[in-house]
Amino acid sequence: MKLKQCLCVFLSLLFAVSLAGCREKTDPIYEQTIQYNLESEPSSLDPQIADDQSAQIVIMSLFEGLTRIGPDGEAQPGVAERWEHNGDYTVFTFYLREDACWTDEDETPVTAADFVFAFRRALNPGTGSDLGRTLTCIANGQQVLDGQADPSELGVTALDSKTLKIDLAYSYEDFPKLMASSAAMPCNEKFFTESQGQYGLEAGTTLGNGPYTFSTSYSWTHGESISLSRNSLYAGEQKPVPAGISFTIGAEIMNSANAIANGTVDAAPITGEQLEAAHAADMNLTSFEDTALGVCFNMQDSVFQNANIRSAFLKTLNREQVLSSLPENYSQAQSVIPPQTTLSGENYRTLAGECSLPAYEQGQGKAYLEAGLNELQLDSLPKVTILCLDSPGAKAIVNNLLENWNSALGYYLNLNAVSENELQSALRNGNYQLALCPLRADNDGPWELLNLFSSENPYNPAGYQNQDYNNLLSQIKASPGEDGAALCLQAENHLIQNLVFYPLVYEKRYFASAQNVTGIIFHPYNGGIDFIGAEKTEAEA
Repeated sequence: MKLKQCLCVFLSLLFAVSLAGCREKTDPIYEQTIQYNLESEPSSLDPQIADDQSAQIVIMSLFEGLTRIGPDGEAQPGVAERWEHNGDYTVFTFYLREDACWTDEDETPVTAADFVFAFRRALNPGTGSDLGRTLTCIANGQQVLDGQADPSELGVTALDSKTLKIDLAYSYEDFPKLMASSAAMPCNEKFFTESQGQYGLEAGTTLGNGPYTFSTSYSWTHGESISLSRNSLYAGEQKPVPAGISFTIGAEIMNSANAIANGTVDAAPITGEQLEAAHAADMNLTSFEDTALGVCFNMQDSVFQNANIRSAFLKTLNREQVLSSLPENYSQAQSVIPPQTTLSGENYRTLAGECSLPAYEQGQGKAYLEAGLNELQLDSLPKVTILCLDSPGAKAIVNNLLENWNSALGYYLNLNAVSENELQSALRNGNYQLALCPLRADNDGPWELLNLFSSENPYNPAGYQNQDYNNLLSQIKASPGEDGAALCLQAENHLIQNLVFYPLVYEKRYFASAQNVTGIIFHPYNGGIDFIGAEKTEAEA
């Protein structure tokens, strides 16, 4: 009897697998190509270097890290089929799939050594990677990045070809989620060396291990398009659904919602102003409130180093007036860290509470300004320009700020609205006086945004140098859970009360896909887009 039962189970499983195989061969969704427009040419497709959004989107299809991020935002098996950790989350061991391989002719296995090489590359200061900072949680990571330790001293060890041990500098329960990010993608050292400095710059000099691969060695036409096809060698837990992904580059799309509606693209980020059209076309919408916008001062500027000058601008700010009429994609912000941020699997804002904003001191603007000018030995305020993103929402907020400051201080300030790339460049290089600054982390958790203002962070948007704040960051590293949340709140309040960054609004970003396109996973922060499970059916006439 037992033999018959086992035989029935076996035949049932065999039949189910056969059906799945037939569906994959015959179902039209497996023959569809997803159309997506990249806003700009990827700077590179080298995962350890490329930090622009266009590159991140393509890299997520070409490569796979130890983990993937699922629709629920949690880590799922990637190259690693499983992992384990010690009691305090300072040591993680990842076990790689036996069938994980690169997309070269030899079907070279992906090994633990490929990850060791990748992590060392990302943190080696000679690489010049902007993404290396995301891996400084690894033991000796900060020291390697600062040039104070050799990359060989990094806390990553290949125990064997399929087992990777990673020692961390501090407790990090959500570390597996970080292993899905671009900087943590593997790199084949032999192929990298043979690329002779051209790695990631052409289709033929890019070797991936992800669910998609270049259709041919000529599938990247710079400035025009990138064509990817399903990787027949990919053997991950989730099988790729679309037959391919067709990326146009920098196409002149004036309205993304209209482009989706007319079939030019299948999915795209859309603005708050385009929501009505998206709803009318019954598009699938995903939104993330993952960005904080606030007034940020350049603390290296001779005028705005002065606390009284900053007080003149912020302690007399009438928030009610400035934030009186916000677009649908903005909401008033009380704190630096956006509301959907999590810490140790829980909502960070629930754990930490909200920040305290400076009290409104109506009518005191000119007194603060005069005190600051006297300290600086200036007769009047020099010409001041506020920088912001060239978008309707950002410009509306800044215009309200300018009206408020003109009334409170008796000075007219200038507005300079620029592209996102220009804004980020100015913030990174300190080429501004004050700005409506967008803060959005590369990954979930409060640490990345708070660490931006560290004296040691070369991308510090304010150029802030304060040892008390640095000490607070050190305490945060050593304090997981609720204790860490309380310290993070202290750090937020430090930035606000010292008038370094003053939060105004949270921005909600929207992504839309056509009514007949489902299964695309849009990730918050700078996590990219996952097309592996995208299903595209014939659009209704």
